[in-house]
Amino acid sequence: MSVVPPPSSIAHRIHIASVISPLKRVRPRTPFYNLSAHRVPTLWSLYRGLLRHAPGENIRFRVRMLFKNNQHLVKAHDAKEQLVMGYKWLEYFERAEQGDEKLQRTLGRYESMIATKREKEAWKRRILEAFNWEAKLRKRPIFKGSFIRPSLDNKLLPRLTPQPAHITGMIYRRRVARERRWEQRDTLKNWAHDLRYEGLFEYALLKSARGEAVGTAKLMMGKALEHQSDRCAGEVVLLSKERSSLPWTPVYTGGAKDKWNAPFVARQAEVRECVKRDIARCRSAPPTELVLQGEQARRDRVANKTAQKQRERSGEVTIATIRRRRSAPPAHIQELMTPKQQLVDRALREVSEGGWSGAIKARMGVHMHTPERWKAEGGWEDEKVKKRLDDMEREIQAENERRRKHSQLEAASLS
Repeated sequence: MSVVPPPSSIAHRIHIASVISPLKRVRPRTPFYNLSAHRVPTLWSLYRGLLRHAPGENIRFRVRMLFKNNQHLVKAHDAKEQLVMGYKWLEYFERAEQGDEKLQRTLGRYESMIATKREKEAWKRRILEAFNWEAKLRKRPIFKGSFIRPSLDNKLLPRLTPQPAHITGMIYRRRVARERRWEQRDTLKNWAHDLRYEGLFEYALLKSARGEAVGTAKLMMGKALEHQSDRCAGEVVLLSKERSSLPWTPVYTGGAKDKWNAPFVARQAEVRECVKRDIARCRSAPPTELVLQGEQARRDRVANKTAQKQRERSGEVTIATIRRRRSAPPAHIQELMTPKQQLVDRALREVSEGGWSGAIKARMGVHMHTPERWKAEGGWEDEKVKKRLDDMEREIQAENERRRKHSQLEAASLS
């Protein structure tokens, strides 16, 4: 048996509830940053006030950046800290505007500090942009005059070095899409065969239900199956028009056959159109403008290589020069070479065509731009000069031999 509390107790409970309920914390469903009680004072009083009373353009820039960086704060505690600091700044700006000399000097130093930092960041940004531009130039695609042959995936394209990612992605996506279409084509063909067999089975059931003879089932594929299915569907359509009604409404044969085949026929037509586009892409004629660009690129490449060789001969060390100097024969061949052969190989890889390197290249039959330079440097181009130098060389060798014998005789007499 339940005990009913007295009316005084019930009234006391209602009084306690009315006192405690207003003290309970109620979490609003709307975030604080969407409330007008937060947005209106922050934007119209604080933000506009800071911009209005800021002593300089750099401090205004700093205020805008701080508000932009803190506009995504979602925690009330973090937002409160920033708002307290903002109202503190607003007070300082107003006091400095009213004539506080100490705050004016402080804000003046802050203004110059921000200006210096902005200039430093601006130079960093310029240098970074210059580095990025140089990196972009190093990796920029270069057309050397060769082409990517037409195929099912692309028309005639210029072969760029390095090849841009969007060209590679286009060719890859078309290959994947074509493979997917062929797989879908086989699937549609199998489904169409299943529907034709279902139509033939339903046709046989209809004939047996009407008491007519049904022939022996045969395994058919391709065109034979399609012709047989169309013939049976036509007979069912004629039977449905006669006065004697069919035992049931056909589901897979008769007039329903075209409705089943419509999606497959539409998709197969789309696949055939895609195949036609692939074949047209492969058989497309090369654009005249692109061919002319390729011819010009080849001429420019020859001109650039010729100018590069000329700069190398004049003494400039290019990247190609360094790469050529650092090259060497394969390891299994270099291991069998003598030190003299390695020295000759190193001379052959040099750019110089004069002096000892030119003589080595001339002896080895290397094509040189000026094959007679090494003779001119050694004085061997003129026969008279060559004879005089040969006579001087013989005299020097004879004097050296006489002195060697004299030193040997002196050493023998002392011993």
